[in-house]
Amino acid sequence: MMPRRSIALAMGMLCTVCVSIPVGPAAALDVAVPFGEADFMWAQGYTGSGVEIGVIDLYLADQTHPALSGNYLGSEKFVNGTGWVGSHATAVIGAAVSQDATFRGPAPDAGWWTAQTTNRGSITKVRKQTLAAETFAQGLRGLGGNPVEVITLSIGLGGDSAGGDQWSLALDHIVNTEGRTITVAAGNDGPGGGSVMGRPPGAFNVITVGATGEIGGTPPVDYGRVIGFSSRGPTDDGRAKPDIVAPGSMLRLPTLGSGWIDGSGTSFATPLVAGGAALLMQMGGDLGYSTDPKVVKSILLNSADKLAGWTNTPTRPLDFAQGAGQMNLREAYLQYLPGQHAPGAVPGVGWDTEQVTESAENVYLLDLNVPAGEFITATLVWDRIVTTDTEDVEAAVYGFDHLDNLDLFLYRANDLTTPLAASASTIDNVEHLYFLAPTTGRYAIGVRMSDAAGGDLETYALAWGVVGGLLGGDVDLDGCVDDDDLSLLLANWGAGDEWGEGDLNDDGAVDDDDLSLLLANWAPGCSPVPGGAAVPEPASSSLLLLGALALIRRRWRSSSVEGSEKSKPLVA
Repeated sequence: MMPRRSIALAMGMLCTVCVSIPVGPAAALDVAVPFGEADFMWAQGYTGSGVEIGVIDLYLADQTHPALSGNYLGSEKFVNGTGWVGSHATAVIGAAVSQDATFRGPAPDAGWWTAQTTNRGSITKVRKQTLAAETFAQGLRGLGGNPVEVITLSIGLGGDSAGGDQWSLALDHIVNTEGRTITVAAGNDGPGGGSVMGRPPGAFNVITVGATGEIGGTPPVDYGRVIGFSSRGPTDDGRAKPDIVAPGSMLRLPTLGSGWIDGSGTSFATPLVAGGAALLMQMGGDLGYSTDPKVVKSILLNSADKLAGWTNTPTRPLDFAQGAGQMNLREAYLQYLPGQHAPGAVPGVGWDTEQVTESAENVYLLDLNVPAGEFITATLVWDRIVTTDTEDVEAAVYGFDHLDNLDLFLYRANDLTTPLAASASTIDNVEHLYFLAPTTGRYAIGVRMSDAAGGDLETYALAWGVVGGLLGGDVDLDGCVDDDDLSLLLANWGAGDEWGEGDLNDDGAVDDDDLSLLLANWAPGCSPVPGGAAVPEPASSSLLLLGALALIRRRWRSSSVEGSEKSKPLVA
């Protein structure tokens, strides 16, 4: 795994993506979920409350399991005959929403629905899958007009992964027209390249999920690497999938009869990401932010941790094994928190959803000096457009309409004509930059529509982040370096070891060096982001500054009296 960063930067025919259940001890959700930092979001008050997740599987999930019964909302059966309950569906939704005190899912307070699409144990009719997805997305049948916000699928069919099949087209249509976030398992056919299971993980607009971990051994599991069975890109048309990875091995999961199993598979990494998306959607609703699937996807990808071996190229935006990296919900929270910022001068961390016209470019000028050697990341997401010939979901036929070509560039702020880096795939609908700043200075991010296949406008989501944004002193990520940041730093003096506690240089301690960095970038008159702290009163700012300076001098004199080597502060 890459070093800790201060900001987001960071089945053949029969259900081949379904679970494999190894023999051996489990690392369990009590390890995997905190590994993805879901507990950090719980501490901020986000547990998935008010968000609904729909799991589409071969059979229904067991709503009577004690870990699942508390937030069960209902079931929908898309086949004739008796409703069948399955262990796979139960384990999948459990990975997302389990309320067990020990084996808790990332979104324990999210409500959930379950859909059954077969009575035969195999996928024979894609129509059932598309009908189930449309029902959840539009709130049809028993949902009473109340759609789910997140749909998760850990089933699929082999075959072509180019996304031209009806299942993949339907999911892309739902994301684009209904605004639902959809997570799909990449498959368990790795480690070879081009092993992404055909339908539907090859869909464009969904979040395709791979798995990390290991098989065998004893806990703790190493989730810092992509597990061998996790399917790899490219898709059959050359695109980069998966989009992201999450823990997917040796998890303790609920099963039938109130029991628990030890399971592995991308089947279970996928609902972890679905649960993470639900947390972000609750957060967005609370703060009044956009929860459009493009925004959620860009936030999750831009905040992912790069694992060892991660690589991309200017025409291949994501790594074929790990996508943008491993989900990190702490960093996703910090990426989302600063709010939306339109093109122009923007803080070092933020996101936007905007439109761009053909042959035009929207430029985001990072309003800080990025220190040399720090990473700048940016993730651009837009939709493939899919149409349908009828609103009747029982009979709808889906067809590809168009995919515009957007590109992502990084510039020096004083030269917007010569890119330092580019992500310019002609086939993907995700672009991603992860760039090491060669020199200290200001940088800019450009979003350009190189080719408009379907008109003169395209809507996109962009997320960006730099470690330098925090080294500038904005501890609370409200767009200002002010008395709120200083108060946080001083309150954790000598004890904190996270950037949010004031450890701005990421050296494991809140000390003189961090205080000096903050004071060197002091700008109390800046405009806070929506929902951020108010601009501080001059009097309170002055008092805090005087206190901080006194603290530096006191510590400096103390070290001098004790005869230790003096370390001159950067700011006197």
